[in-house]
Amino acid sequence: MTTFVFSSDRRRQDSDHRFKTVDYTSNALQLFVEGLDGQPSAQVLDLGPVCQENIRFFAQRVKKLYVCDMFIRLNRCLGKGDPVDRIWHELDYPPESFDGILIWELADRLEDGEVRALVKLCHTLLKPGGMAVVLVLGEHAANLGVNSFVVGQNFRIGLRSQPHLRLPIRGRQNRDILAMMTPLKPAKSFICRLGFMEFLFTRD
Repeated sequence: MTTFVFSSDRRRQDSDHRFKTVDYTSNALQLFVEGLDGQPSAQVLDLGPVCQENIRFFAQRVKKLYVCDMFIRLNRCLGKGDPVDRIWHELDYPPESFDGILIWELADRLEDGEVRALVKLCHTLLKPGGMAVVLVLGEHAANLGVNSFVVGQNFRIGLRSQPHLRLPIRGRQNRDILAMMTPLKPAKSFICRLGFMEFLFTRD
């Protein structure tokens, strides 16, 4: 039986149940889940936004799912004009706690130095051999605003609008993301519909 762990206000429901007109199969997520197979005690950290469908999806696949909605934390921090590094204390889990981390497209919402701080922290939180999924939005996809990536059957992905979030988009090139993800190691990358890319990174 899967255990779900939330902090304070992270049980927030999706604020908008309408899907954007995008639907594709996530190869990176499929590899991510395949990498967790055979690990009866697998633990995964989802950095948000909170999505009930994703919780149900992982209930069948991992022992424990931690949900820490860093998107809503970042939105609150920027709204107050606070330094972004104040939100990293929310990820106060012990080192090498997780077999996988779902970063989604959070890196696209951060400045370069903030991305590096997030990656360093995720590297610390991952077990050796652990994996991280990262999305990079293309120019057209960025115009869709902030969304949760909703996982369905057979790794089909839909986008659900998160209109309560007002976050910047950096519009980086893929090579820029690869450079900032050190010390995580790139394992696979895939071009998706709308021009954005999925990356699977690992910790040695």
